[in-house]
Amino acid sequence: MGTADIEHFDAHVHLGWFANAAAVARDAAKRGLGMLAVTVTPEEYPGVCRNSAAQSNVMPAAGLHPWWVRSPEDADALCELLPNVRFVGEIGLDASPRHEATWDAQLAALVKICAACAQTSDPTAPKVLSIHAVRSANNVLDVLERTGAATSCRCVLHWFSGSSEELWRAVHLGCLFSLGERSLQTRRGREYARILPVERLLTETDLPKGERSPATADDILDSLNRAIEGIAAARNTPAEAVRLEIAANAAELLG
Repeated sequence: MGTADIEHFDAHVHLGWFANAAAVARDAAKRGLGMLAVTVTPEEYPGVCRNSAAQSNVMPAAGLHPWWVRSPEDADALCELLPNVRFVGEIGLDASPRHEATWDAQLAALVKICAACAQTSDPTAPKVLSIHAVRSANNVLDVLERTGAATSCRCVLHWFSGSSEELWRAVHLGCLFSLGERSLQTRRGREYARILPVERLLTETDLPKGERSPATADDILDSLNRAIEGIAAARNTPAEAVRLEIAANAAELLG
């Protein structure tokens, strides 16, 4: 399954958390579903690779979620993988109150990761980054700019909830935005779906909701379809036109 065959695209899914990840990957391929399979630690990445090894529709991503960061050195294992990895995520920053104690470590780790991504990104097939930015969009954008990742990589902001000023700063930096049904349940999410340039839009699920989930490829597709319908309603555009545009955006992202 090549990128031109993708009919639906999940730009942020935790494939490693499905109870039967290999079956989900196989079923997704049969349904024309491509997915960026993010991980929360470098140690999770090999398992996702094994479970999707025969499926060209799955792009395993090596990541280090900010919730799993305790010191800057936590980034070292991921940085060792980056010369041989094109897809990176989930990475980012989280400044919500329960994670403020690790803020300095998160920031230092993200700088390390983004610098390594910028240095090892191939101009003919740039690295794709799926980025978490909770109450920290400007800080994330500062890191992307300072390290050069904003220009050398293709940066996708997952479930973006920053201010409108941060939104347009990210647009001007070239970022894409993955929107899911849960983000579209908020007034801000619907407004961003309405005003963002259509070529910057992707869909996501952020499924499953917990580890060892019995969820299936059908659950992913159902969630993506609800996201497409939400974007279509926000933009007053037919859902099929939105689906086709997002499939084209995914092919461009992965090309």
